[in-house]
Amino acid sequence: MDTQPISFSNDEQAVLDHIPGGVLQCLADDTWTMLAVNRGFIDMFGYSREELSEWFGNRFIEMIVPVDREIMQRMAGQQIKKNGKAIVNCRVRCKDGAGKWVLNSIETSRDASGGERMFCVMLDVTESRNDREKLRLSLERHRIIMDQTADIIFEWDIRADTMFYSANWMRKFGYEPMTDAISLQLPQNQHVHPEDMPQLLELMKNAREGIPYSSIEIRIQDAEERYIWCRVRITDQYDENGKPLKTVGVITDIDREKRLVDDLRRRAERDALTGLYNREETERQIKHCLERYPEDICALLMIDIDNFKQINDGQGHLFGDAVLTELAAGMKKLTRRTDTVGRIGGDEFTIFLNNLPSKEVAQDKAGKLLDMFTHLFEGEKSLTEVTCSIGAAIYPDDGTDFQSLYHSADLALYRAKSQGKNQYVLFDPRDAVPINQIGYSSIGASIDSDQRTAGLQGDLVSYVFQILYDTADMECAIQLILEIVGKRFDVSRAYIFENSSDGKYCDNTYEWCNEGIAPEKDNLQHYPYEDVTGYKDLFKDNAIFYCRDVRSLTPAQAALFEGQGICSTLQCAIRENNQFRGFVGFDECTGMRMWTKEEIGILSLISQMLTIFLEKKHVMERDRQMTLQLNTILDMQDAYIYAVDQTNYELLYLNHKTKELDASARVGMPCYRAFFSRESPCETCPLKGAKEIYNPQYDVWTSVQVSPIKWGDYCAYLLSCYDITAYKRMQKDKTAETPED
Repeated sequence: MDTQPISFSNDEQAVLDHIPGGVLQCLADDTWTMLAVNRGFIDMFGYSREELSEWFGNRFIEMIVPVDREIMQRMAGQQIKKNGKAIVNCRVRCKDGAGKWVLNSIETSRDASGGERMFCVMLDVTESRNDREKLRLSLERHRIIMDQTADIIFEWDIRADTMFYSANWMRKFGYEPMTDAISLQLPQNQHVHPEDMPQLLELMKNAREGIPYSSIEIRIQDAEERYIWCRVRITDQYDENGKPLKTVGVITDIDREKRLVDDLRRRAERDALTGLYNREETERQIKHCLERYPEDICALLMIDIDNFKQINDGQGHLFGDAVLTELAAGMKKLTRRTDTVGRIGGDEFTIFLNNLPSKEVAQDKAGKLLDMFTHLFEGEKSLTEVTCSIGAAIYPDDGTDFQSLYHSADLALYRAKSQGKNQYVLFDPRDAVPINQIGYSSIGASIDSDQRTAGLQGDLVSYVFQILYDTADMECAIQLILEIVGKRFDVSRAYIFENSSDGKYCDNTYEWCNEGIAPEKDNLQHYPYEDVTGYKDLFKDNAIFYCRDVRSLTPAQAALFEGQGICSTLQCAIRENNQFRGFVGFDECTGMRMWTKEEIGILSLISQMLTIFLEKKHVMERDRQMTLQLNTILDMQDAYIYAVDQTNYELLYLNHKTKELDASARVGMPCYRAFFSRESPCETCPLKGAKEIYNPQYDVWTSVQVSPIKWGDYCAYLLSCYDITAYKRMQKDKTAETPED
């Protein structure tokens, strides 16, 4: 039929022209011959009735995008055969060349002669379909990212109470996670550490209540029954009424960092000199014991070294430190592992004895401590007499909590001191006067080593770790850390040396200098180890090289340090895969310096952290170099080479030859738009199997090779297009020259 479609009757036309959408009446033949259309149909696709006849011969099937025709006809036919009506989706070509998605609702009927007709109502769903396609591509990209990241991404459907996890769960933990009835199953889950379950349940409660963001750190057991520290971060998604609908979260493995920080915390609990609990941790341990075992008999002993100031002033602080260390070791020998021994002041100690059969045991222990103090240094070359005074208070008779018990023991200690020292005194209620009337108390007494390193242990290392963990700029972060640590420890110079790939040279890659100290970085580039024989051997014992006086080193080594004005140095080795790769160093240029054991420990730990993140930086740099090398190689090829995202055909890379062919092509553009000026994928796409492609835009024939490839975080195709235009023209010329039969 080649006449234009007739209109509906006047009454029908008036009604149907007000229907939102296109209305079509057609024959139920192979070409869906159009009989009548409404105004909405004309407006929807842009053709006049005359153009429908001239361009398509009134065959609606010709208006449908070719790749959609067969499936649309098949699906419509199946539904009509079953129900007498159908609903199908397809793309219809518009006058402007665009393909418009329509939802076609079809009902069949018969005319007066018995012929079958179809009445179609079409709605434009292009925007909805495009949104769905964008969502599909977004989800696919999301899936690719999920598969590539080391983190585990999960989604909790709060209303359905189901959970979806990325594939990394199995890789990390080695067993299938729970997916259904989450709220019911989770409290009984055996893989979450029992101590961490309450905060995990609280996290879920927050999500159900619509709290937009929450984060916790918990331990999750893997298939080998090892607990792994993980950080769980969640964000809520809401419905149109603002009610929580889903929760999207990320599980990150922080086991290495957490155990490192926990180790720092354990160190922070200890007195730097003696290894005993410090003042804060001693109090915490005692309070915990009293709360846990309120029915036990316990004793608190307050111990003060008699005349310790005279020992310090007469024989020096180093000797005084040695005395404190020996006394601490002696006290630990006289107590059980369940007892608490702490240093609470410069020369003051506390011993908490728990679970005693009677208070007489506490008296016996106090007597043994006095004897130990008196005889500890017998037989020494230089006679040192050390005694102590002890005040004892019994729980619960002399106090029912930490503060009251501490106060009673403190008063008893004052009584022992005032009665001549070198004795122990049990608390007597008759001495229970306010402590401010006595003028003596050990509460809050300062510790010399605490003053020298106050706040360094936990806070500094945690702060350094957080800077490294959160940074997006590793260069600036490392430089900042050297400055923070250098100022905190008041060193002259802090720096990092990194070895060449063959290990024969080292470069001073980072440096911070204190005020008035000359920088040496420029003088220490590509420095050969062979110029300082035995330098690497200085790190052999425990990866730490400490030298109080550089003049004690070999002449070559001493000359190296003295040339930089260094008097003392502390250096920590950088190791990767057990190979010496450089060192982190701290120099003192203003005079010789004795580094304390604690300072060495903290600086060593910070150096280890710097090493870990330097290694991460090197991996990133190697990846960048490999990418650069790959790009250089591809740029040198005599072929048009480009990479496209497998999910949406967007360009991820173009080599130099391709850019020369079309300077307007850009990364991020779909390849069919960039090279063929199309709005949809090519029908003869090489990704669908085409081997030879003609591009009329450039008048170029290419032979195409396609290879799946990983391009950064994307699953991609690498297309290598070799110019065969000359060959094709020769082939055409030969064909033209061949005479017809």
